[in-house]
Parts: sequence; structure tokens; C-alpha cells
Amino acid sequence: MNFAYTEEQVSVRNMVRDYAKDVLAPRAKELDEKNEFPIEHVKTMGELGLLGIAYPEEYGGVGADSVTEAIAVEEITHGCAATGSILTAHYLGIDGLFLAATAEQKKKFLFPGCTGEKLFAFGLTEPIGGTDVGSMKTTAVREGDEYVLNGMKHFITNGRYADFIVVYAKTDTSKGNKGISAFIVENGVEGLSFGAEDDKMGIRGARTDELIFENCRIPKENLIGNEGDGFKLAMQVVDRGRIGIAAMAVGLSQAALDAAVQYAKERPAFGKPIAEYQGLQWMMAEMKAELEVSRMYTYYAASLKDRGGRISEEAAIAKLITSEASQRIVHKAVQIHGGYGYMKEFPVERFYRDQRILEIFEGTSQIQKIVIASHLLK
Repeated sequence: MNFAYTEEQVSVRNMVRDYAKDVLAPRAKELDEKNEFPIEHVKTMGELGLLGIAYPEEYGGVGADSVTEAIAVEEITHGCAATGSILTAHYLGIDGLFLAATAEQKKKFLFPGCTGEKLFAFGLTEPIGGTDVGSMKTTAVREGDEYVLNGMKHFITNGRYADFIVVYAKTDTSKGNKGISAFIVENGVEGLSFGAEDDKMGIRGARTDELIFENCRIPKENLIGNEGDGFKLAMQVVDRGRIGIAAMAVGLSQAALDAAVQYAKERPAFGKPIAEYQGLQWMMAEMKAELEVSRMYTYYAASLKDRGGRISEEAAIAKLITSEASQRIVHKAVQIHGGYGYMKEFPVERFYRDQRILEIFEGTSQIQKIVIASHLLK
């Protein structure tokens, strides 16, 4: 095992870190306050190659490895967690195409997604439940050369702002999970509308939508893979996506630690900076230790992703340990700030709200434990 960063990884980290510091971080507070989707961030990330960084050059990507992608997500989230969520949601959308689309579909849809010309969304969750995928009510009925979609999706990041949405629907309601199929839906098609945007606690700039399908007709050529392949594909995509959420957790944890260290050095109490008190030093040491463990396991899981095959257990471990560690790290950062940590003028207040979703989306902590236990008990 090689724990050294490659020259490319160092270069990408430096580039994305500067971009996040100069472009994303100055807007993060405003996006949170205004509940505003940063379309300009999508454009600049596309120009930097970040929307397809770990996808092959033949599909319009940069061709970097998955560790490099994790580094990029980490640095983006350090600057703005909402933008990090937009980026990982885009990856969830294009991943299904990368894994299962035809050559023609990849050329038409995946290529512009990787080059940054088009933004993707991942349409799996429904109001009745996110974890229980088999209970989905959205249907897709074949009629001649088209599929007709009816139903609803909820909590869809990028929703109305995405050019393409990879939607999962039941083509055979009698087969449970084996009756689920995946489709590419182009935004603007007749029969697709959007409900009210969600008013979230955190990552508020990463707007989430309710998608409504009412006799929405799409070409049969927009079926990804075969009918009935959707559940398996969705689970593969979610496994890979959990590594992206782990990278987000690492980036947010680093931002919280940085803010806490800076504040502790500057804040005086009883005649000296609070950073000189052992109690706070131990808190920061604990934060640092948990952060580095989280970072290393995230990179490990990302490296396995490139080897192919299922990574369900490793992805679940990465998601579980990083998201829960980030909760403890951000909590301590707020505590170190004292009363000021509770004020919106300090970024740790936003970090505290942004962090909470990391233990919920792409599978709650409880679901990750079920996945891990299932492998342990085989």
C-alpha cells in the first residue's frame, strides 16, 4: 500500500483549494441565507474539469483516479458544503450512465455531463421513503416507442437545475425490487413538473426538489440497461456515492477544525489565548485524530472503487465513521467558540447545520450498520 500522494493529486488539491478559498467560501454564507442555488459555481466547476474528474477522457472526463475525486470533493466542501453536495449529486446521476449505458447514450448524455456542459440529478427517493427503495410508487409503462412515467420523487438535489435526471421507476409492479428500471429524463420534457423547493436546515444552497411525473413520455432509447436492472444499478451507484459523502464529511471536519484553531489562537481569556489551555488543546487533538482517521479510510475506500467489483462494506464503513466523526468535530468547534459559536456571524454555526445531513442522506448511520453487519455475519 502506498500512502504517498501522486503529483497529480497534490496539484489537484492545490488548485481546488485555491478555487474553494477564492470563489466558494466568500459566497457560502450568502447562499445559506438566501437559500440560493449557485449556478455560477456549477459553471466554474465545469470549466475546471471537476464535473467529470474521475471519468475516462473518452467520455469527456479528466481521467483521474477516485482518490483524486475524493480530494476534490473534500476541498470543495471545505469552501462550501452546499456546493459539495451539488457536485456529489451530479456524480450520482452520471455514475449510472458510466456503469450501464450504451455507447450511444454515453455519447449523448454522459459526455456533456463529464465535460461540464450539463448538470445531472439522481432521482431515486420518494416521499414514502428513501431507504425502502422497493416501496417506490413511480411507474414506467411501455407504450410503443416510448415509456410513460407517472409518480413523484422527493429530496432530489439539483432537481429543477439539472439538465438530465436519472430516474428509477417500476416497469413491473409485481416483481418488487426486480421490477425497477432506470431512465434518462431530460429536463423540460412534457409531463415533468416540480413542486415547491425544500426549506432545509443546512446545505441550503444545494436546492432539493419534488419531481412530479404526469404521463411523462420519454423515448424507449432512454432506458438504461434492461428492464429490471434498476435496483442493482441504484445500489451500485449508492455504494460509490457514499464515498463522496465521506469526502464531504472530511472537508467539513477540516473546515471546522481550521476555524476552531484560528479562533483559539486569537481569543484571550484570563490573560492568554485560550489555545494555551490544556483542556482546549486536548479537544483540538481529538478533533485532529478523528479527522485524519476519517480521511485515510475515505481514500482507502476510494482506491478500492477503482479496482472494480462491489465495495458495499467499505463504502458503508467510510460513510459511517466519517459522518459521525464530523458530528463530534463540528460540535467541539462550536464549543471552542463558546457563545460566539452559536451566532450566525461565525461559520461554525453554519457548519453545525450543514453537518447534520451527512448522517442521513445516502443511507442513514443505522443503514450503514445494517450493511456492515450483513457482511460481518455472512
